[in-house]
Amino acid sequence: MSAEKTLEFYFDFGSPTAYLAHKRLQQLADRYPVRIEYKPMLLGGVFKATGNRSPAELPAKSAYMAKHDLPRFKKRYGVAFNFNPNFPINTLPLMRGAIAAERLNISLQYIDAIYAGMWVEARAMGDP
Repeated sequence: MSAEKTLEFYFDFGSPTAYLAHKRLQQLADRYPVRIEYKPMLLGGVFKATGNRSPAELPAKSAYMAKHDLPRFKKRYGVAFNFNPNFPINTLPLMRGAIAAERLNISLQYIDAIYAGMWVEARAMGDP
């Protein structure tokens, strides 16, 4: 048996692709000796710092992702997913919660709950 490896996963709850990656990483961690180290970050800040834009701001890319990429991933990996009609959502309070959850040693439970609310139950997660 090989030694456990650590994978750093940088995420923002507002990204549907980060949610799907989270679910796939959980599947892989169930099969292989890997520990996922969650690293909360603000994707909007990364876009701003790099002069990039969210796919949600690019109509052609957004439409393709919604019609092809996200459903294909959902089907291939058997992941529950519903596009959130409240998107885009200000995730700053949710990401702050992820930092607090990490300090309370309940990080994965928090991440699972927020992602489920955001991308399975399609709740208005930006509403305080």
